[in-house]
Amino acid sequence: MEFPERYIKRGKFTLHSGEVSDRLYDVNAMLTDKFWLDYVLNNVPRGFSYAGIATAGAIIASHFVPYAIVKDKELKGKLEGDYCLIDDVCTTENSLRRAIEIIGREPSYVFVVVDRRREKKMKVNSFFEV
Repeated sequence: MEFPERYIKRGKFTLHSGEVSDRLYDVNAMLTDKFWLDYVLNNVPRGFSYAGIATAGAIIASHFVPYAIVKDKELKGKLEGDYCLIDDVCTTENSLRRAIEIIGREPSYVFVVVDRRREKKMKVNSFFEV
């Protein structure tokens, strides 16, 4: 399945990673569509605590219990046992690595909606690879 075209913005964008791209995959907007929100939520693995990286990762994680949010360089909430780390888009793995450092331990599962990495060092599960 391909990322829904209506949630791809075209232009010149500086990503959180610092890279410049001609495409922005707007997962935040996509999650406002009930079909896509349900699709994502129904495919997140069960049986974990959930840590969502702000903003879209936190939106996804907030639908599960227990959950916490990584925002403003701190963990807001508490994780119990094995956890699944959730983010919207992965380009360089840096936000995932920073979140793991903030949490203080490795996740059992890493889930992103869009994987746009060129170099894949971490095991990351995704819906869309672009």
